Amino acid sequence: MDSVAPPGRQALARWAPEPVAALAEVESVAAASVDATTLELVRRRVAALLGTTVPATGDAAAPLSPERAAALDDWRGSPLLDDREQALLTFVEQFVFSVSSMGDEEVAALLEHATAEQVHELANVTWAVDLTTRLDLVAAAVLA
Repeated sequence: MDSVAPPGRQALARWAPEPVAALAEVESVAAASVDATTLELVRRRVAALLGTTVPATGDAAAPLSPERAAALDDWRGSPLLDDREQALLTFVEQFVFSVSSMGDEEVAALLEHATAEQVHELANVTWAVDLTTRLDLVAAAVLA
């Protein structure tokens, strides 16, 4: 994920540069496994659920129009998001709130629109985004 590091990550990098570099590699690999729109949907939904903003990516090509990005505030049933995107957002919410409670229905809804490998890749990118977003929030509060 090519991005300008958020303040928490910058502060953490001063204390633990090697783990932060390794985490950046994990983010990059995970992000490369999904398309830009999927990545942006995951990033925005995780950030909203955790009460923060989406970190800048430095990517000039925005994968979501301003209207579609605004639809994420009340995404359930939005005509601006297709069935695949709705299933993706349901999965992301469940992952963030309680991954251990992930049910068959969240995965089955995704499998209607994606292969098992793509669902696995979505899980990986959701994990990476969730992990780094939480880390950035904690590091900003504790170290910055």
